[in-house]
Amino acid sequence: MLEPLKRRVTVALQNETTATLSTNGPGGIQAGFFPCDAADLTLYLLVPASSDVLFNLETETAVVITTPHWQLEGEAEVMPLNQAPPALRLVRLPQAAGCVLVSVICCRIHFNWTEGWGYRETIDCNGR
Repeated sequence: MLEPLKRRVTVALQNETTATLSTNGPGGIQAGFFPCDAADLTLYLLVPASSDVLFNLETETAVVITTPHWQLEGEAEVMPLNQAPPALRLVRLPQAAGCVLVSVICCRIHFNWTEGWGYRETIDCNGR
């Protein structure tokens, strides 16, 4: 991936503090709005351990994450809070108790137009 594009994606991920995580699997289509934080091309979401999105992630790791500014397609992995990167702020939030992290490696990101609908730009990332 070209460095200017990687920098653009990294900054976009770091600028968000909440996002909608959408999954599909045995539990049907599930979506939830969660706090998030980023490290490089990975977005981390703080998800309650009882969330239905986690049930889907047991069998299907492809996810879509949506914010008002972009939509990301990625591969997710569930991890305990104690495996978080040291700089991640999410694990220190008061609501972190009873939660797990969902790490999502960016495979593709679509940037929205600032006005109107549709995407103005799509960047393919290396993914996993």
